[in-house]
Amino acid sequence: MKISGIYKIQSIVKPDRIYIGSAIDITVRWKNHLKLLRRNKHHSVKLQNHYNKYGEFDLQFLILLGCEKEDLVKIEQYFLDSYKHYFNICSKAYSSLGIKHPNRKKLSIENRKKMSEVRMGKIPWNKGKKGLQVAWNRGRSFPEETRNKMSESGKKRKPMSIETKLKMGIAKRGTKDSEEIKQHKRDAWAIRKLKIS
Repeated sequence: MKISGIYKIQSIVKPDRIYIGSAIDITVRWKNHLKLLRRNKHHSVKLQNHYNKYGEFDLQFLILLGCEKEDLVKIEQYFLDSYKHYFNICSKAYSSLGIKHPNRKKLSIENRKKMSEVRMGKIPWNKGKKGLQVAWNRGRSFPEETRNKMSESGKKRKPMSIETKLKMGIAKRGTKDSEEIKQHKRDAWAIRKLKIS
């Protein structure tokens, strides 16, 4: 069922951390939030960092108010003003509803075929242009002057110490959760299972 209205994403561990949003279809919007968080590409850095640290089961998705799509921005602004919204990037509500995006010309079958071949790496993306002939997934070609500047810039850069490289490696691997966080995740999972059933 399509529900239009205002929603809240709230942390269970840190209940003061919330995100306020509005959507014409809240269920679809929640799915989009989760998809971006899982891919580590969410627009809210704070929400992404929280998700990475505490996990998906720490976040509660709640509907605050159902309303007509014409009133979404006005009512969302009321909630943004009323709550301390930790995860929101902007404190002003806005909507892309009604914004016309530039029309894209319909592509001919020939153009679609060319685009497909470029995507699959069968033909170079810059065929016919001056410079290196590079497939789309092999990097980008630059004029010789630009390549020389980039090379000189790289030579001036100070090499990383072994200690720094080790620290970066450890940071990439991540840290293990403490027993407290593990227990919290188990509790959150149990609560979610109860809500679903």
